[in-house]
Amino acid sequence: MKIITVKQLLILILIGLLATACTATTNPTPTLVPTLDMAATPTLQPTSQPPTEGATAVPTPTTSAAEATAVPDTNTLLTLVQNSLPENAFDGLAVLPLNVTAGEGPLWAVHSAGFHNFDISPLPSHFIAIYTWQNGSWQELARQELNNLDDNNFGPDYIYEQGVTQVDIDPTTVWLAIDGGVGAHGGSFQLLRFDGTALHVEVIATNSSPGLGYLEDLNNDGTAEVILRQHDYYVFCYACGVRQLNFVVYTWDAVNERMVEVTLQPMLMGQQGHPARQPTNRAVELANAGLWQQALPQIEEAERLAAESTEPADTYTLTWDAALIRLYNQAYQAELINTPFPVLTNIFYGDYAAALDIMRGYGNEQLFSARPPIIQGSVAEGNEQWLASYLLTQSNAAIAVPELDPATLAAAHYFRAWGTYLNNPADPQIGADLQQAAALNPAEPLFNLASLPTGNRIQFGAGETAASVTGTLQPQGMAVYTLAAQAGQTMTVMLTAQDPLARITVLDGQGNYVDGQMSLTFWQGTLPQTGDYVIRVFAEETAPSAGSGQAVDYTLQVIIPQRISFAPGATSATVQGDVAAHVSDDYILSAQAGQTMTVNIDSPNDNVLLTIVGADGIPLTNGNMSGATSWQGQLPTTQDYTIRAIGTLEPASYTLTVTIE
Repeated sequence: MKIITVKQLLILILIGLLATACTATTNPTPTLVPTLDMAATPTLQPTSQPPTEGATAVPTPTTSAAEATAVPDTNTLLTLVQNSLPENAFDGLAVLPLNVTAGEGPLWAVHSAGFHNFDISPLPSHFIAIYTWQNGSWQELARQELNNLDDNNFGPDYIYEQGVTQVDIDPTTVWLAIDGGVGAHGGSFQLLRFDGTALHVEVIATNSSPGLGYLEDLNNDGTAEVILRQHDYYVFCYACGVRQLNFVVYTWDAVNERMVEVTLQPMLMGQQGHPARQPTNRAVELANAGLWQQALPQIEEAERLAAESTEPADTYTLTWDAALIRLYNQAYQAELINTPFPVLTNIFYGDYAAALDIMRGYGNEQLFSARPPIIQGSVAEGNEQWLASYLLTQSNAAIAVPELDPATLAAAHYFRAWGTYLNNPADPQIGADLQQAAALNPAEPLFNLASLPTGNRIQFGAGETAASVTGTLQPQGMAVYTLAAQAGQTMTVMLTAQDPLARITVLDGQGNYVDGQMSLTFWQGTLPQTGDYVIRVFAEETAPSAGSGQAVDYTLQVIIPQRISFAPGATSATVQGDVAAHVSDDYILSAQAGQTMTVNIDSPNDNVLLTIVGADGIPLTNGNMSGATSWQGQLPTTQDYTIRAIGTLEPASYTLTVTIE
């Protein structure tokens, strides 16, 4: 047996400790500590270099052999940093050992972690700083605050425990990616570069969802790109789960030492002879219109032609276009696996054929109705206007693409018709789009105009201020009426129907609901603009008639009173009119509380009666009940008053005189 002396044993133990120290200095795992409060701490060693971009700059340190094998105490470093901050500024701090090129001294990154303290004013900014261990002390080389770096990106409210990582972009410098949170569920991303002297902010972004940024080598050149998920997470609502994708990609320009954004670009005239120019430009044209699925085979054809060409050609534009188009295709294919509303996601992807397949399961009688079953119970319910807006934006972009294949073009016209219908069922563009779709694909049943509900126009007779229409509402159907009116006019809509759950809605020509007093069968309000207005009549799905399959008879009355105005200096005005039997002519005027108003209606045999109602709904007189043809009294409230000339058993002419003193 070989005997080991005490001296030899001590040498072996020392070698083991040195090996452990070397391993510890290259471990990239950050250490998170809670907020510290220590009375006695070492002092940070100042440097002799002037500050650069908010940090104390020194050359990259050189380290002796003894210092390289020593293991500095990072807890001491965290204590030093903590004592330079306001008390309880952050939930904690973290330290991250950095990988450096051979021959350079070791570096550590220290950053704030968790939330910053919202009770401190001014609000402390999250930060990251670079330190080295030299001459037996910690020295700060650079520091960068992370909040309020520009007007559009306010930086993180929260930095995750593992939210700061060292990433590999350009091996000559140290790169740090910072993943943070903003507000209730927003995300932030920042990419910083340390060049040995200062930290440079290369990318900064925020969005409404966390996990905003990641790195991937998109163009297979060995250098990772920064990819930001700047998606629209609020297509319907944040929790609804339908997203329209939008990637922002940055790549490192080593020559100019900057990150540059990469976008879809056509090959320009300088590449006129490039064999892949035509399919590349077609792919870009399709992709810019949201037709990502159709763009993919075009860009693949461009790659094939470029690979087969014997002439040397610049493929920079082609390579990036192909990378971006594949990025969107792969992402949308993943979205379609779990999307809660696949019709719209397919349209975002540009797969109009798949979207049309879903619509065929319903048919136009259901899709072009007051309550399309494809919407009811889905995340689109209650968001019909947003759905219509996305449908119109996407289909308009597709229709604008020249020489689009007939099947896709026909489907785009169909979805534009549906989006238009959701806004305004009486819009003539619906029929025009369906006719165009049918001309492109006459065999498609969905493109049949005969299955659509038709709109009816309400027109008042000469001198009339009201109109009444009757109709029959089919189960789960809808009747649509339009009428022209002027801004500032007061309109009243009343529905009488056998079904207690029959209802009306009033929209402007752009499909927006018009504000006013509203119940299921009554609407009254002041019209905001001159143009067409749409009145929809339909029954709730839960109504007995809807469940039993019975039709519903109804009467719809629309009243737009004529406004009475006095001539300058006059206290009275006279209006002459003709009223049909059982119909009324309505007039409206403004008057003030305390004024005395006198109203007389003269007609043969006194067969035109008088009703006066304030805008507050309180009647001053009711001719239907009292048979009144005149009224005089002091007005109780400053408001509009409606004066109604009511026809009785036969048509009659009348003269209406109003005096206000």
